[in-house]
Amino acid sequence: MSKIKVKFSFLLFNALVFIFRDSSLIMGFYGACILHEAGHIAAVYFTGGCVRSIEFGWTGIKMTASASETKGAAIIVQLCGPLANIAAFLLLTAWGRGGYFVVFCLIEGLVNLLPYKFLDGGAILEILADFSCEQQKFHLFNTILKVFFSTILVALFIFYSDTLNKIILTVLIN
Repeated sequence: MSKIKVKFSFLLFNALVFIFRDSSLIMGFYGACILHEAGHIAAVYFTGGCVRSIEFGWTGIKMTASASETKGAAIIVQLCGPLANIAAFLLLTAWGRGGYFVVFCLIEGLVNLLPYKFLDGGAILEILADFSCEQQKFHLFNTILKVFFSTILVALFIFYSDTLNKIILTVLIN
């Protein structure tokens, strides 16, 4: 049986979101989050694991599961959340659907693949670091990767914000 914990910070964050945003945006955001976590949960059970706890906080949802038997299974569990989001985005876009849910699926899927420790991409790199004989070099590579992606993200927001806005608006309007 899974233990579910909801922190006060999660409730406070949600209260503020509901005060300042419209309901379709909120439902799109939470729908993408639920789909993401469902991808992880399905992968945990598919690989023979068990979800031990789910904790809701202002920074997001943290799930604790029984340890995967192999490193490959652990990587699959980490990948299935972002892949569920990206697959939903691709399918809904191919069917001509748009809206906040579609945009949030793409954003959540891609952002969670970034190589930061608190995201799925960072967790995958930590799993891979266990395979590395030269962990010091691996951590240096990981740091370089983080700086690279951070630079790319900042550049995208600075130089292509108009283009990104047009893409997002196009998906939202459809």
